[in-house]
Amino acid sequence: MRSIKRLPRAVHSSLRSCIFLFDLTRVVEELVFNSVDAGASKVHVSVGVGACYVKVEDDGCGVSRDGLVLLGEKYATLKLHCLSEMDAGIESVGFRGEALGSLSDVSLLEVVTKARGRPNGHRKVIKACTCCLCGSI
Repeated sequence: MRSIKRLPRAVHSSLRSCIFLFDLTRVVEELVFNSVDAGASKVHVSVGVGACYVKVEDDGCGVSRDGLVLLGEKYATLKLHCLSEMDAGIESVGFRGEALGSLSDVSLLEVVTKARGRPNGHRKVIKACTCCLCGSI
C-alpha cells in the first residue's frame, strides 16, 4: 500500500477537488470508498441523522502513525503523488482521499486506526484541517 504524502506546492494550483460533500449520503459514500480502497472486506456504517453523526468501521489495512500525521490535511493523499498519475488512471474507488480534509472543514472529525501488523492503534481529532489531538491508544 502506498503511503500518505503531501502533494508538492507546484501541484496544488493545478488541482481542484471535485469532491463536494453536500449531503450525508455523499459523506457516507466517500468514507466507505476510503474503506474499500484500504482493502476492507467488511464495512459497518452507523448514521445518526438528527445529530449528523457518521461512524465507519472496517477491517482495512489501517493507517500508520506517520500517515496519520498528514491525514485530513489539504493536499495530503495516498492516491496521487504527481499530475502525470491523473492521466495514468488511479486504481481506487474514491477520488484522491480529500474527503477527510473536506469533512474537517465543516465538522469535528475523529479518526481511530490501527495499521495491520502493528501492535498499537492511533487516534487523531481534526477540526478545520488542524490537528486538535493525536496520540496512541
